[in-house]
Amino acid sequence: MEVLGLVDIPTWLQWLMLLVGTVIAYVVYMSWSYNTFKHMGIDGPPPLPVVGNLRTLLKEGIVKADEIFYKKYGRIFGTYETCNPVLNIAEPNLLKEIFVKDFNSFVNRRLILSNSIDEELSQMLTLLKDDHWRNVRNVMTPTFSAKKLRLMTPMINSAADRLTENIESKIATDEDIDIHKLLSAFTLDVIASTGFGLQLDTQKNPDDPFLKHAFAFRDSKSVAFLIVFGMFLPFLSRVPRLLGLSFTKDATKFFTKATKDALEERRSNPGVYADFMNIMAEAGGSEKEGKSTGKTVLTDSEIASQAVLFFLAGYDTTASTMTFVMYHLVIYPEICDKVIEEIDDKLGETVPDYDNVHELTYLEMCINEIMRLYPLASRVDRVASRDVVIGNIKIPKGMTVNIPIGAIQRDPEFWPEPEKFIPERFTAEAKAKMDPYVFLPFGAGPRNCIGLRLAFMEMKMAIARMLQNFRPIKSPNTKVPIEILKSGNRPNGFVMKFEKRK
Repeated sequence: MEVLGLVDIPTWLQWLMLLVGTVIAYVVYMSWSYNTFKHMGIDGPPPLPVVGNLRTLLKEGIVKADEIFYKKYGRIFGTYETCNPVLNIAEPNLLKEIFVKDFNSFVNRRLILSNSIDEELSQMLTLLKDDHWRNVRNVMTPTFSAKKLRLMTPMINSAADRLTENIESKIATDEDIDIHKLLSAFTLDVIASTGFGLQLDTQKNPDDPFLKHAFAFRDSKSVAFLIVFGMFLPFLSRVPRLLGLSFTKDATKFFTKATKDALEERRSNPGVYADFMNIMAEAGGSEKEGKSTGKTVLTDSEIASQAVLFFLAGYDTTASTMTFVMYHLVIYPEICDKVIEEIDDKLGETVPDYDNVHELTYLEMCINEIMRLYPLASRVDRVASRDVVIGNIKIPKGMTVNIPIGAIQRDPEFWPEPEKFIPERFTAEAKAKMDPYVFLPFGAGPRNCIGLRLAFMEMKMAIARMLQNFRPIKSPNTKVPIEILKSGNRPNGFVMKFEKRK
């Protein structure tokens, strides 16, 4: 190629110039927003070209990175996740505005993975926006009413029967127990029954196809790849779906079929079941039917999405929280004694159910303290749907607002000696004085976790059943402190033993 008819540039140099130009354009594109917070008067860590502040998140993990930034820059700071400016807000009075007072300006969440999720599952409640979200949320809410939860207690106790049988067998052979693995199988059995009406025993059958396909959805490496791909190549975020690439295609097909089969069974035998899928079947119908009756109806695709969400939101989160509880009962035997004493006093040998576990107030205090120390949702975000002023901060439309829950819940101003496990922080008197926006394990406002009541009931019933029969103790292989994954507040397994109570 000649330039101005004077210089003949060789082909290899042409390609080199094109490559350099592309790299420069990419760096400029990815770094274009890096003055956003300077113009807003917001402090924060200086971003590196292209990666922004993502290096700290990848090196330290999400939970630790938020704590580092929070301690250095305060309760309001700006970060950059590659080219995306993220405004971090942790001031309780401002959180009340975001979550409640000005909720209509912050209805939606950031959708990092929305373009990569299989089409069949793209209508999960967590991914929906505006009125679509409101309609589906209203349909799902009755699932977690007191009446429905009471009907689910036999299913939870059935899974708890198998849990205690497994522990009994381990005691008989003097084996160590990976309690996180065992509790994960327990919660999966609970979800299979309360969600799909299936009686599984994944606690004894690790090859169960339900369990096999469930693990595909919690494959952190696959999720991390899709997140990183979308962050560094945002203009190509739709490519995986367009090309039909998916790490969970088989699992999606499996759960979609399970949902379809369950719906057909519920519609053929109405009133027989008391599970999530039965409620969804009652809410299903055509768009024409919805218009004629005036009620919100869900398509089968929407129902399948909610069924998978029911599994994703209630499986590993509940198991991980209970694992952290058991870890602390092992290393703090005096606290364990108090929990056991309460269970003996309030329940005796009575089987736990929806009503009587409400009397286990000290156990609830322990669970709350665990969720303060290790919130499974260590951060939540909202996207401004319009230009809005919160406090004296002018937030532009489209900006992501992150709430660093994990960092808030370890702030020494709100929580003296924040690293210590002190259940008494959650006595009735202490909770009455507590600012509700410094304890946010389930979020807050209209878009909080819809299944929090089921999660609490399941955890209290399972822990009570275990402690009615056994005492958790250390094994020679018990690791203190417990290992936690960088990807979030999830235990990397935990080995312990039980001894049978006399």
